[in-house]
Amino acid sequence: MRIVYKRSLTFIALLIALVGCIGIGYLFYDKVISPETLVVVSDELSINYLDSSTIIGNGEYRFSVTNSGVNDVYYEIRLTDISGFSSDVTYRLSSTDASIQVEEVHLSSEDNMVMDNILIGSGETQNFTLAVTNNSNTSFKIEVEKIEDVEEYFYMTILNQNEISTSEDGLFESEDDDGATYYFRGEVENNYVQFAGLSWRMVRINGNGTVKLVLDGVDDTVVRYNEEATGYEDFKETDVYDALVSYYDNHLNNYDKYIANNRYCSESGKSDDTYNAYTRIVTNEIPTFNCLGKRFTSKIGLLTADEVVYAGGVYDEENTAYYLYNSEIESAWWVSSLSNSDGDDYYPFVVGSNGDLNDDASGTLYRSLRPVISLNRTVKVTGTGTSTDPYVVS
Repeated sequence: MRIVYKRSLTFIALLIALVGCIGIGYLFYDKVISPETLVVVSDELSINYLDSSTIIGNGEYRFSVTNSGVNDVYYEIRLTDISGFSSDVTYRLSSTDASIQVEEVHLSSEDNMVMDNILIGSGETQNFTLAVTNNSNTSFKIEVEKIEDVEEYFYMTILNQNEISTSEDGLFESEDDDGATYYFRGEVENNYVQFAGLSWRMVRINGNGTVKLVLDGVDDTVVRYNEEATGYEDFKETDVYDALVSYYDNHLNNYDKYIANNRYCSESGKSDDTYNAYTRIVTNEIPTFNCLGKRFTSKIGLLTADEVVYAGGVYDEENTAYYLYNSEIESAWWVSSLSNSDGDDYYPFVVGSNGDLNDDASGTLYRSLRPVISLNRTVKVTGTGTSTDPYVVS
């Protein structure tokens, strides 16, 4: 009797173990073999699509990118293979790991560049969420692609056509948040760019390989930095940013695929009534290309006061001998950096009609707008950059 009992217990234990193994195996099969999960390997990049690489319907689609190589890599995220297109579909991309927050964008009928020039370090993993709304019958794919260095790209053209200057004018090298940056300074005559039917001046090659441009003139309208003396520290909530978005919609929207969704700086830190930009630039005379505040993602923005100084501008001193000075600009124009606040008023930096950097204007007053954009890392150009033979996106 005791032997039969022991055999029964043994059989029950084996049966429980077998059922457990089957259950675990099924869970493993469901997680790994399930069509919702896809792993794609491209060179040193491994892309793990946790909720499928194909978008069908609304929801949050999660994926991650891992760099298994020994070198840092740049890559881009696109939406491709669009079927059943509807302009009502919107998407948002976010990643804490990559410091990216792309606000709601409407899907376009062609391939959509969601984010480009994303830097990922060796051994690093970056997690993303693509949130899709208003989607009933449209399907498309999330595509992640490594960006290679190519001699024909614009930033390589600039480096090949310019030597690093050892004088007061020319192309110089420094560092920003993304790596080595190359900036123009002084009376340079080979940084003209013709784009979107407009004339621009090249400011610098950003650390991620995009090329920053500033309009070689001002918009026809004048705007307030912000009507109210509240909320102006968050640049994306200001009146001047709203004016920039309107400018983009009116003049640049048809050229969207060439323009990088780049990171700009909203700097709000201060001591008493003096903002850090004033302390850095005026008191200590130590400008920087690094953002010491909050970075935000946008396709359009303004120059910082630091960038004006690097270009050749001087605080409270006239300067007509650098490329940001334009004799046809008869009014002061806003830069993004804040200088100081005084009771119920505040004062951003502006560049005056004589080329000086100053902080004489209240942010509630009207001043001119000089938009800034960055061209994609993969843009190619013709020309030599002079006023008679400007760089033209090909």
